[in-house]
Amino acid sequence: MRGGKQEAVAEITPKYMEDLDQRWMKYGVDFINKMAKNDKPFFLYYGTRGCHFDNYPNAHYAGRSPARTSYSDCIVEMNDVFANLYRALETSGQLDNTLIVFTSDNGPEAEVPPHGRTPFRGAKGSTWEGGVRVPTFVYWKGMIQPRKSDGIVDLADLFPTSLSLAGHPGAELAKLVPSKTFIDGVDQSSFFLGTNGQSNRKAEHYFLNGELSAVRIDEFKYHLLIQQPFAFTQTGYQGGFTGAITKTAGTTIFNLYTNPQEDDSVGVRHIPMGVPLQTEVHNYMEILKKYPPKVQIKL
Repeated sequence: MRGGKQEAVAEITPKYMEDLDQRWMKYGVDFINKMAKNDKPFFLYYGTRGCHFDNYPNAHYAGRSPARTSYSDCIVEMNDVFANLYRALETSGQLDNTLIVFTSDNGPEAEVPPHGRTPFRGAKGSTWEGGVRVPTFVYWKGMIQPRKSDGIVDLADLFPTSLSLAGHPGAELAKLVPSKTFIDGVDQSSFFLGTNGQSNRKAEHYFLNGELSAVRIDEFKYHLLIQQPFAFTQTGYQGGFTGAITKTAGTTIFNLYTNPQEDDSVGVRHIPMGVPLQTEVHNYMEILKKYPPKVQIKL
């Protein structure tokens, strides 16, 4: 409870973690069934413990995957977890009226198998595409037609999008948050629901160790700061997933469509593209000054 006294409810041990997803799933199913009797919209966030380090598969799932590894066993368990949540929506009569979003908050732990492998550079803790770009699945039975898109969506967009679909679009949203709060997200309901909808997000902003480090507009991405090669063995490493970082020369711009590995800067060849990117950096920095973040951000 916010503002209340904090107390430990359990000791986190490998044994305790083995059935954590099962307990969370039961809570989720119970919550879905409970909300079926309520006429108000609901929001359920389910963040898995499984398929994360460390992997402790439930005893029931140990050895059930073809590969018989802890990670693959956890994938089998997570598949069942989400199947049960989906089934709860279906049996409670709420599937036709529920938007389901399946995504992740970061890229793989590392760039090499079995920890992860993508077409992009970098991994968790970096602002290279491999650290931040993840697939997102959006499903609403009878409302969203199957299709693919490369439009940009930020996790922050889920806040205004969810409230818009719940009946509080546009100016209505501003009434629900303090006047000194800046809403980073944009309403993507038209993108999700439109037959050929386009993303309403025009720019994406990236941070490293509390500093604005990169900006993307369309296919072009401009890096102000980057993770150093061998970042975790460099002087200046202070722990965490990012490692040592360094400033760029100011011309580090990549075309993500033609160079997803971000290893061939086109900043000198595409000087005009630097203008809107640097303008976006300036404008966003002004927003941070006007609406100071609650977490420590270097301006």
